[in-house]
Amino acid sequence: MVNETFAKRFFPNEDAIDKHFGLDLPKYSGTFRIVGVVKDAKFSSPRRETRSMFYAPLAQSSKYDEEIMQKLDRRTHYISGILLVTKTPPGVLEPQLRRAIAEVDSNLTVNNVRSLPDQIALTFDQERAVASLAGLFGIVALLLAAVGLYGVTAYTVAQRTNEIGVRMALGANRERIVRFVLTGAFRRVTLGLLLGIPLAIGAGRLMAAQLYGIKSWDIPALGAAAGALGVCAFLATVIPAFRAAAIETKKVLRTD
Repeated sequence: MVNETFAKRFFPNEDAIDKHFGLDLPKYSGTFRIVGVVKDAKFSSPRRETRSMFYAPLAQSSKYDEEIMQKLDRRTHYISGILLVTKTPPGVLEPQLRRAIAEVDSNLTVNNVRSLPDQIALTFDQERAVASLAGLFGIVALLLAAVGLYGVTAYTVAQRTNEIGVRMALGANRERIVRFVLTGAFRRVTLGLLLGIPLAIGAGRLMAAQLYGIKSWDIPALGAAAGALGVCAFLATVIPAFRAAAIETKKVLRTD
């Protein structure tokens, strides 16, 4: 049995069934006969690209003149894992499995029994660590952005104190002053989102090529990030906005 990548690579634009192939040397070109093509599957590491693979029955051994080829054939016939499809819970299945294997051969040792979700989770330990670290950096960046926006807004309010006082003297109420300050702050936030979202999509494409399960265009994630930034921007600007609305008009005009 060969996988789809094997069939496309060595037998492009033709049916691979009933074709012959072998390993390394031309004299072994007829060692194996293809009887089926299976879908691609990743082994050992999901981060690697799918490789050309073939599957031979455990009881089928090949004869090679070279010692290194013979050793390779023997090494590929060791059972390192067994896949069972069952509805029995792992806790109930494990004693039965150990007992059944011991009845076949008492020298066989079962190192561990895992469910498929547990095995997949174990395989993606590195991805989860990278995702957790990236999430931590994202939170820190969000806090720094909120602090920076607060500082810029407070500085802008301080620089435009006289203008705000004049506006209030000409009839602007506190609500209009708060709206005025928030509008100026959210213009900067909107500009940042217009620049940041395309960059985030580009970075997502780069991450999608390196990490399993990452999409380059993840609308919920981008929406959540933009919403979180908006909330932080509001919290960071509402304090300077209310502080600007609390300015005493007479004091400002007297200073001007």
